[in-house]
Amino acid sequence: MLANLAAVLAMIPAPVALAPTEPAPTDVTLAWTSAARTEAVITWNETGDVRNKLVLVGANGPAAVEPKFVEAGQPNRTPMWGGLLDESFHVEVTVVDADGNELSEPAESPEFDTNRDPAAVITSVVPRPDGTIRMTWKPGVQTDPNPGDPLDTPDIPFRYIPVASQATFPEYDELAPATTATSFVVPKRETPVQVGLKTAENGWYGWTGVTVQVLAGSLTASVKTGDKLTVSGKATKYTRVCDLAACERFTWDDEFRKLQLQKRDGADWKTVANTTARKDGAYTFSAAFTGAGAYRVVAPATNGKQGQDAREYVFSKVLSVAGGGNNAGGGNNSGGGDNSGGGEGGGGGLPITGTPVMWIALAGGLLVVLGVAFATLGRVRRRKS
Repeated sequence: MLANLAAVLAMIPAPVALAPTEPAPTDVTLAWTSAARTEAVITWNETGDVRNKLVLVGANGPAAVEPKFVEAGQPNRTPMWGGLLDESFHVEVTVVDADGNELSEPAESPEFDTNRDPAAVITSVVPRPDGTIRMTWKPGVQTDPNPGDPLDTPDIPFRYIPVASQATFPEYDELAPATTATSFVVPKRETPVQVGLKTAENGWYGWTGVTVQVLAGSLTASVKTGDKLTVSGKATKYTRVCDLAACERFTWDDEFRKLQLQKRDGADWKTVANTTARKDGAYTFSAAFTGAGAYRVVAPATNGKQGQDAREYVFSKVLSVAGGGNNAGGGNNSGGGDNSGGGEGGGGGLPITGTPVMWIALAGGLLVVLGVAFATLGRVRRRKS
């Protein structure tokens, strides 16, 4: 029975495609409406005044967008579809009836790509002592799959917008207009921070971007003096981690961080010792004690680049160390970022100066005078006797 049914079906002739009844449109063109590339339009020519259907076609057939219809009596012109990026397409224009049935062969536009401009390549991120960050980059490289297509970006340098992350939200602030420059100084802002660049939109949907993280940090410091000056404390680093709703700062031991012990020399700071933090971030300096003064611990910045974090400068609070031998003092001073003041460390005691010294000197002088007077009176009495 099934065999008989199959035989009957085989005898039914296949549907015959209807021959086109309308001439196909011609001269399908694509163009931007202005140099700003904010809108692209499709235009075409046709015979008579007919209804048209426009279909966007990609490498694997019609794209996942709704066709466009242009009614009879309307100009042969319509905007390009929005939301296109990083693919190649062409447009097919066909004459259709009121029900959308095709009445002509399709006319095709040239193939065009919708590539966004390539992301920059960040070559250096250099934190500076004042909290600013100097960033340099080079333009990205792009291979055009359809060179010379009618919607290609003009042959001009790619433009980039410097950006920096917000502290608690997974968003970025634009720091300057789009530029063809290759360096920018990020103003001081809360750390840890992501700094980077996004491409200026080139007419297609969205943009590309790249960032580098600058880690924050802090240093605790305490001092003891004796035959040697001993400064100890701990180095800590902070990273920024975000989900879709918020960002948090995470704390880590800053293992193996390079550190410097500095002493104030006039208006400048002079490095007097170097060390490296241990795996748990703890450190100890032991240096010759050269006398009273102001000291601090510094973690110099480390530069970053694409794929490599940078670290900001970190300064402990200032430790004020008194003169005199075998002095011991406390001071658990700590500071991060650009802290460089405050905090009085312990140690010894400065020589007494000022008004108390004057009274002690006067009292000593009076005692000497009285002693001389008593000695003179004693000699006089002995002579009389």
